[in-house]
Amino acid sequence: LFFVSTKNIIATAECLQSTTTDTAGDSSCSSMSSSSAARTNLTSTDVSISNIVLGTGAFRVTLLGTYRGGNRNDQEAACKRFKPEYRAIQDEFFAMDFKVIDTAIQLAEEWNRWCPSGKEILITRGSFQNSRSGIKYLIEPLIRYYTKFTSNTGWIASHEELGWPVQAMEAFSHYTYHCTNGKLIVCDLQGRHRQNKFKPSTSRFELTDPAICSRTRLYGPTDMGEKGIETFFCSHKCNKFCSADWDRPRNPTRWFSPSSQTSMISSEAQRNLQLTNKAKFKPGLTSVMEPYYSDSDSDSW
Repeated sequence: LFFVSTKNIIATAECLQSTTTDTAGDSSCSSMSSSSAARTNLTSTDVSISNIVLGTGAFRVTLLGTYRGGNRNDQEAACKRFKPEYRAIQDEFFAMDFKVIDTAIQLAEEWNRWCPSGKEILITRGSFQNSRSGIKYLIEPLIRYYTKFTSNTGWIASHEELGWPVQAMEAFSHYTYHCTNGKLIVCDLQGRHRQNKFKPSTSRFELTDPAICSRTRLYGPTDMGEKGIETFFCSHKCNKFCSADWDRPRNPTRWFSPSSQTSMISSEAQRNLQLTNKAKFKPGLTSVMEPYYSDSDSDSW
């Protein structure tokens, strides 16, 4: 085990206030941390980090930690750090993480005012801490019994296997499209529904690491742009959690081969994300989506 404390913090994510209409409204870092839709570290400031690996991605590793002191004392934490070869870009990527999370929290707040009781959403928003050796970690409350509901390329988990929580999650993505006048969707939804059988009204979804697909591609390498939005609506069928008056694209095209993994777009392929470009996408190595051109000019497969 090794120990990190906020007393050793050398930097935190700069608050990213969007100056566009792609968010549900202006906000500050403090307001997102205290949001009713944010799941935070509360008053816990110290974490002991083990060498137990919870997961490994293309750029980052997540280790198991334990909070020491504060409201979350002895609870488990997810401690995310960049692999050594990618630490030169960590500040940029961490900052983009917060931009995505804060926008998703704003839209979850709106959903929580509207949704049926017990279907509210909390989105994990961590904070930065540095180890004594100077490694920067993003510390978040750990979500156990984790489920992947949707991805950022139009994949949606089976309703038959996972039941109504999948329908609620894809309805939330639809709601974010309607709420932003079609400018974006919050997607790549993963976490759990925490059921309180003794007080059902306090049941809720707890989510982590969402992605956003936006028409202006403001949300980093997991933002699949307009084509990501259209592909989601090719998979989404409105259900009991949707409202009949919510907007949705007319005649959307399936631009991506749906994958349950979180996908990124390579910098060379970004120009292919505009709807005026007829390139479609299939997964490449490490879930990087690469373009290809079909033999048909048809907008539907």
